[in-house]
Amino acid sequence: MSIYSYVVMTRILSFDISSTTTGYAILDVDMDTKEIKFVSCNHLKPIKDGGIIERIADTRDKISNIIVESKPDLIGIENIISFMGGRSTSNTIIMLTTFNRMICLAAYDYLNKSPELFSVLSIRHGLKKDKIFPKKEDMPALVSEHLGVIFPYVTGKKGKIMPESYDRADAVAVGLYYAFLLTGRIKKKK
Repeated sequence: MSIYSYVVMTRILSFDISSTTTGYAILDVDMDTKEIKFVSCNHLKPIKDGGIIERIADTRDKISNIIVESKPDLIGIENIISFMGGRSTSNTIIMLTTFNRMICLAAYDYLNKSPELFSVLSIRHGLKKDKIFPKKEDMPALVSEHLGVIFPYVTGKKGKIMPESYDRADAVAVGLYYAFLLTGRIKKKK
């Protein structure tokens, strides 16, 4: 055996996408020890001005820069929900789908293969600590507990937790779920 040891690190870039706020996160997974390390999380706000094509193009360019700067080995994306009873109009779902698939294409361009898509139900079931299904508001504490970190909340001027914190936490959850699949902590349901 060599005196040199090599760490096989896999970088996951993950996204929680909407047409108003897209959260993204970076996790590193040591494939030998199965240790999962939180690197960072952030969000971007697509521009609101201009037509839909200008908005999509601007977001595509920003996402492509994030992907290139992050240098991920894998990209995970929370898949779209086609129906949210009483919560979203068809216009909202069309916009969400448009942005989601555009980011999937940017990931495909970088990876030269499709990113992994995970349903919100699979992610939350895979990360829950007990029988209680976690809500969006529970995700910062849940991912923090799994990773052993203090979640980096975004706060307003008066210390109020901003909604972007939950988009960031959902992006971390996507990456964490992907890491759990890679390390064998959970099995993907067919």
